[in-house]
Amino acid sequence: MSSHLIYSIAFSKITGLNDTQRKLILSYYHSAENIYNERLHLQFPFSDVNDDFKKILLKDWPLNEAEAEWSFMQKHHIIATCIFDHDYPKRLEQCIDAPTILYVKGQMNFNQKQMVSIVGTRQHTQQVTKVIQEITEGLAHLNIGVISGMALGIDGIAHKMAMDNKIPTWGVLAHGLDQIYPRQHRRLAIDMLTNGGLITENRKGTVPLPYLFPKRNRIVAGMSDATIIVESDIKGGSMITAYLAFGYDRLVFALPGKIHDLKSKGCLLLIKNNHAQMYYDSTHFLETMQWALPQMNPIIKSPKNPQLTLNLGLETLSILEIIERQGPIHPDDIARQLQLAPGVFSTHLLMLEMQDFIFKQAGNLYIRL
Repeated sequence: MSSHLIYSIAFSKITGLNDTQRKLILSYYHSAENIYNERLHLQFPFSDVNDDFKKILLKDWPLNEAEAEWSFMQKHHIIATCIFDHDYPKRLEQCIDAPTILYVKGQMNFNQKQMVSIVGTRQHTQQVTKVIQEITEGLAHLNIGVISGMALGIDGIAHKMAMDNKIPTWGVLAHGLDQIYPRQHRRLAIDMLTNGGLITENRKGTVPLPYLFPKRNRIVAGMSDATIIVESDIKGGSMITAYLAFGYDRLVFALPGKIHDLKSKGCLLLIKNNHAQMYYDSTHFLETMQWALPQMNPIIKSPKNPQLTLNLGLETLSILEIIERQGPIHPDDIARQLQLAPGVFSTHLLMLEMQDFIFKQAGNLYIRL
């Protein structure tokens, strides 16, 4: 039995402290076990904290409950990670109100190089599946993970599309790991365990009460480099997640929609108030995040033909030579080198592309075929 974990679970159950206060106290004493030992072995314990905190820390700790939680974890193959542990989500650890402890079922590799949360309303439009498919396909080349809240609607679609593209995905729960809510996502939750998993700060027996969902959303926002709001009304859990992410100084993206569509009102409000950038497509998202664009493997439609090349004009040949020597290259860089008029340059470039001499990759970059 891990004493470090038992004391951490017990410390997380002590009433009278919020998450920010727990984090502050733990950062000072380095571990829950150190806190517990100080209350037992020092004549004047907690001399460095104020009287209110001292009274709370001197209470009897619920060690029996912590041991029962540990036994449940062992039986159901649940892992726990405590704040400041090496495997605790590093992005979340930076948040002022990060949970003291997280219970995880599934994989623990959520410290991926890149992490994105995708959230939205339960009552969504028909375009959502196509949009989320485009997002996940556009991110699949990265060492990335997808976070969402396991809710019906957009959350569930995000988890499903991530799995379809072999992206690890974690669902953050507003209850303990002895149940799955909503029940319709039980099969989805089981499938996610093989490449991702389930995360919660709540112990077994915790009922998913309304106030727990906003608390859940801070984990969704805090574990990610960026949050994408697909559709949302002005009020709702997705908007809470967006504001939390913005407050954590993470980038927020929102899909614009029809101005009279209630499911787009929240996204439009975020963009209007500069709480979110507009999500245009995955290439724009990757460029904004300064993440790598996918490497395209174009199908060569026809081999290079020396005779055809000889029939090209000098200006066209000059463009082709630069692309062959310097590609992938942006057309602005080619035009700058040759100092051609924009209209003339565009005509030559289009002719080369139509005759399969060149290929345009993501990011408007050209290569030689």
